[in-house]
Amino acid sequence: MESLRQLYRDQLTEAPKRASQKEQSGPSNHLGWVFVCNDFAQPKAVRTYSSLFKAQTSTTYFTPNTFYRNDQRNAGTLRWLNALVIDIDVKIAKNAGMIYPDVMEMITTAGLPTPSLIVQTPSGGFHVYWYLAEPRRAFPKVVEHYKRIQQAIAEELSGDLQAVGAERWFRLPTPQNTVHRSPERVSFDAFCDWYSERSEELLHQQKVMVRKQDMMQHPAIQSLLRGVEQGRRDNTCYTLALAFKATGYSEEDTQIYLYAWNERNTPAMRQLDVKRKVKSAFKEGAPLGPSAYWIETLSGMEFKYRIWEGAKPREERTYSHLDEWKEDVLFILRENGGVLCGAQRDIAKMICSSVDKSKTLSYATFKRVIEILIQERLIEKKVEGKGRAACTIIKLIKQSKVIQFNRKPIKINGLNSNTFMDRVAGWGSHYGSRNKYL
Repeated sequence: MESLRQLYRDQLTEAPKRASQKEQSGPSNHLGWVFVCNDFAQPKAVRTYSSLFKAQTSTTYFTPNTFYRNDQRNAGTLRWLNALVIDIDVKIAKNAGMIYPDVMEMITTAGLPTPSLIVQTPSGGFHVYWYLAEPRRAFPKVVEHYKRIQQAIAEELSGDLQAVGAERWFRLPTPQNTVHRSPERVSFDAFCDWYSERSEELLHQQKVMVRKQDMMQHPAIQSLLRGVEQGRRDNTCYTLALAFKATGYSEEDTQIYLYAWNERNTPAMRQLDVKRKVKSAFKEGAPLGPSAYWIETLSGMEFKYRIWEGAKPREERTYSHLDEWKEDVLFILRENGGVLCGAQRDIAKMICSSVDKSKTLSYATFKRVIEILIQERLIEKKVEGKGRAACTIIKLIKQSKVIQFNRKPIKINGLNSNTFMDRVAGWGSHYGSRNKYL
């Protein structure tokens, strides 16, 4: 019962208002309706704690967030956002055998705050609740962002993506089905920070998956490089010029390659026209890369690509990458003799202010960084005491000394049988392979 009071606070009244009370106080715009049911087709709306507590003993499902109407339960009739809830279904293969400690480990690994409540379902699944520190008014844009955050958390925790939405049903908590309860409360802004950091991190990771230099090896590009007939030459020439530019070739090299390509066309274009197409592709304001639509249209083959431009410098970004925060934590530890102690939130604030006061290191991100550094055996963490008196001690693990052998410098007079050359990105355009695509 107490957990429900902490969830809804003053959005419910203790008992129904009398008509005289309504006349004196007028409409209560801060109150909300809670829907409860056993059968989703027959919901019931309650607005008092007495009705809700009665329903707790006889109904199964409820809505953690409240509505301003008692006859419609949808995103458009929401009044208050009180909690963010994720449904983890253990009936799917990837969650088979999952137990409560596994859920907590996933939450920590994802850099999420400690949940306020975890309810176990009869099938063995889990409903994970984070109570908001302050209820958030359910304006349309806020509800949309709430859903984006909820979906991102569900993806991180292998949750049910079908159970996403602020208006969704969840299982009513009871003493029997509650497996975790905590006084932890999370601000909606902290979830927004977590979502932004996760999005930034995913964008940062894309540089590993997207390789611009592989574009020229795509079968669709290769088919166009073999030459085209009249009617496709102009568009193909401009499209290929953009492809060479996106791959890192200079305007001069692109022009040379396309002069040779033009000889395979039937008939060939004027060299002046090829030069104009290349110049147009490299002028200021031109597209960064070719149109996937035109490559598909001209080649008749499916083509998809994405140019990754690289991360902005840290000073130009609102949020920092995890790797950057990891380096910051290690740096501050070294500066403080290898040991930091105190409340975790205070340590997080200290690290942030020591590095750059304009940056934001959320508590959730701090915990995630610490867990990663522990897994990498770079630091160790110990907590002394309990509750508010708890003191967290973070220590730098001394690495074993590495013995270095001095090597005499080797005079390099050229390539020999013992030479290893690493062909990095851009190899084809700078190291003598001018006929690679000719």
